[in-house]
Amino acid sequence: MKRYSLTIFILLLLAFIPSKAVFAAGGDFSFSYNDQTFNVGSDTIAGWQAQQSLASNPALVSPPVNFQNYLRSFLGQNPDKSVAAQTYDYNFGAIYDYILNLSNQINVKSREPQLTIQDNRATAFVPPQTGLEVDLYKSAIDAINALQANKTSSGLTVFQTPPQNSLSQTNSLGINQLIAEGVSSFAGSPKNRRHNIAVGITKFQGLIIPQGAEFSFDNSLGPVTAEAGFLPELVIKGSEGTIPELGGGLCQVSTTTFRAAMAGGLPITDRRNHAYAVQYYSPQGTDATIYPGSADLKFINNTPGAILIWPYEKDSNTLVFDFYGTNDGRQVTLEKPVVFDRKPDGSMKATWTRLVTLNGQTSTSTFNSVYQPPALFHKTETFISSTGTPITGIKIPATKTQ
Repeated sequence: MKRYSLTIFILLLLAFIPSKAVFAAGGDFSFSYNDQTFNVGSDTIAGWQAQQSLASNPALVSPPVNFQNYLRSFLGQNPDKSVAAQTYDYNFGAIYDYILNLSNQINVKSREPQLTIQDNRATAFVPPQTGLEVDLYKSAIDAINALQANKTSSGLTVFQTPPQNSLSQTNSLGINQLIAEGVSSFAGSPKNRRHNIAVGITKFQGLIIPQGAEFSFDNSLGPVTAEAGFLPELVIKGSEGTIPELGGGLCQVSTTTFRAAMAGGLPITDRRNHAYAVQYYSPQGTDATIYPGSADLKFINNTPGAILIWPYEKDSNTLVFDFYGTNDGRQVTLEKPVVFDRKPDGSMKATWTRLVTLNGQTSTSTFNSVYQPPALFHKTETFISSTGTPITGIKIPATKTQ
């Protein structure tokens, strides 16, 4: 970003032309890039207001070699007077500076893929990454023209730099690209639950599912013991209620895996919803409970190659499961989960429908969920107080479940 510091200085030095006239801001403004939207408040827009004379049709795509000569032309200061000038009600330099700061949320460096496989598991994996860099000049020009035309948004122009090598060059298993992603939030989780989620990630990171094989969450997870690194946390355990047990929170991992399998259009052969609706798995109907020996999550890899599972914590509250494999052209449509028959006691029902089109054939799958009243799974106990009065209290908080 060093080359931009001089640019900003020149822009701020030459481009700003103060004026007593103030153009009334018409409300908020936004920048957009792909599916990202960046909102700008009206106060910030008001700070951009200042008349200046700019070249009416500057041919600007990337920084020119002789920037000072270009800038004079852009500002209508070219000595030969060959460039027509137009008066704007906004300060180009201020807009440029804003987009420069905004670019920190978009710009990423290109990254070459790496994959090392031992014993059917990836021991080292770096997914490829296309480099992104906001074209500050073109984006600022588009923005100032949009504002001048009283528009409320403007697109950002972004340069893309793909890696020199492809993921497919690192292996012969068909692990070529990202084919599915599952995401869930575990915001509000207590310390032990977060710990168990982190340990659970290590059980699946780098796991490779051969083509045609059936994946079993329980088998891949292994024993849920203290020796395996798990801590006690609340779990829903049938008639015993919601109780502390080793591995509480692993259903966050299985739910995220389920969402990735759904997004990838993979046939789900075993899935169960939780006994009652849990806040961590919103929207309801998209969860998958597991309990070794009792409840499992299973799906089949029916893609043309192997699937590499790569989970990670995107931030302190977000879990992501990425599936890498071979894109066979299937089209997956996930309909919005529908919750119905919701009752005051917290019980409800939900459905989640998926359509998968492959080789001209469309298959539809609907996953039904029935959630019971939470109170049925929160153990209560009666004890005698110091005054001899029987008191019934909640032993396990209703908001803390697996």
